[in-house]
Amino acid sequence: MLNDDDRRAIAELERRIHLSDPEFAARMGGAQAAEVPFPVVAALCAALFILVPPAMLLFGWPGLIVLVDLFLAGLTVALVRRHLRR
Repeated sequence: MLNDDDRRAIAELERRIHLSDPEFAARMGGAQAAEVPFPVVAALCAALFILVPPAMLLFGWPGLIVLVDLFLAGLTVALVRRHLRR
């Protein structure tokens, strides 16, 4: 545990960082660090894995081709959105 002098020194450093570079301080803030992005790519892969057998049984090869096309479109949208956010 930190003693009172160490806590005051850390608080002073944090205050100076907030004053000198507020954008950096906002990026390093705890609110954004707590947010965990939803794993869109993993969810799309899981959905494809689950939907392939029923699509193949119900619709045959054309249904499978449509399902894979939808998967690729969703994956493309997810990856483009991820790239644009960075």
